[in-house]
Amino acid sequence: MLDQPCAILVFHNNNINIGFFIVYTECVLKYLLSLVLVLAAFQTNAAGDYITYLASTEPWKSYVPKNFELVKKLGDSAFFWSMEAPPEEFPESKILTKTPYLLFKPNVILDAERKTTNNILIYRTRYTIDAKSRRLVQKRDDFFNRNLIMLGCSFTFGAGLADDETIPFYLSNYRTNYNVFNMGIDGAGANDVLDDLRSFKRFDDISNKGGLVVYTAVSDHIQRSICNLNCYGRSYRDWVLKKSNYQYDKESQTLVNRGSFEDSRPITGMIFGILAKIGLIDSVSFPLTVTDEQLELYVLMVEDMKKIAKEKLNSEFYFVFYPGTYEEWGRIKPLLKKYNIKYLDLSKVDFKTATNKRHSIILDGHPTKLANYLYASLLHYQLPK
Repeated sequence: MLDQPCAILVFHNNNINIGFFIVYTECVLKYLLSLVLVLAAFQTNAAGDYITYLASTEPWKSYVPKNFELVKKLGDSAFFWSMEAPPEEFPESKILTKTPYLLFKPNVILDAERKTTNNILIYRTRYTIDAKSRRLVQKRDDFFNRNLIMLGCSFTFGAGLADDETIPFYLSNYRTNYNVFNMGIDGAGANDVLDDLRSFKRFDDISNKGGLVVYTAVSDHIQRSICNLNCYGRSYRDWVLKKSNYQYDKESQTLVNRGSFEDSRPITGMIFGILAKIGLIDSVSFPLTVTDEQLELYVLMVEDMKKIAKEKLNSEFYFVFYPGTYEEWGRIKPLLKKYNIKYLDLSKVDFKTATNKRHSIILDGHPTKLANYLYASLLHYQLPK
């Protein structure tokens, strides 16, 4: 017999610190072939449902797994078993810089492919884009359903993954009484999401039956939204500088779009453009920290999202911290409370450990389908039903 770890979960909570929870199963070699699918369901259910139970910020005392119900999710989870853990390094591979597409043209099916400079395939998949330039989710024509509208960047969109491997798609399997919409924008910051909501073109066919609007926040959103001086560096300047520069107007007490960062900062752009061309800015970040004023500006953009969600979509708004530590999240929470923005803090959930390093696409960094499945599971159990 072999003792094989099927899931390793890390849990941090305000009240309890369990540390590591390891689920073992006895794998009998002569029965291994026949048990592969069951073990696949076991692994996914343990890492999906039990991590939801452990990582929840709510008590969840009444939720007791029934031996993980080994075949509960067999139908849509068995493929996770075949995923290979990433190697430690790719010494000869240099990752290509990918310019975000932002919004795709409507009614298209796109073949998406990414390779390294030495032609190693990172992913090859297909994106289906609907008539409103949204990533396709399962169609539900029931007009009486409430809506679950997912806002965010490429994590929400599902970069590098198929249509049925995205966070919104997995949520649509859980929330069958909701119309789920994937409003993810590849490369977006809070400014892009706010631009999208203010224009409302991609939302105007959604019913006013109400529901939930959920914005998934990733740490890089802050830089994309406020554009510190280091956004003039090589990894940012080709695309972040073209984003909207929102500033708070004290006289009108509203957020005003000043145009792109590039156009609204001509002197700064000229100086740092010169420094960038001679390579002096690419290895330095200015300033080293995000100021309180910049963080509040970011949260004001989120507050505007909340207002539009309420006024135009008749929906409750939630800000969600995506799993992964980021020092600025602790500074943002008081601001979210200040502006009465509801949030779910999933930042301390350790997807890397829970998935045995299967949480991100190799050489790319975007979440794998397994990470998306776990994240959708967390959202399902913690968002209002």
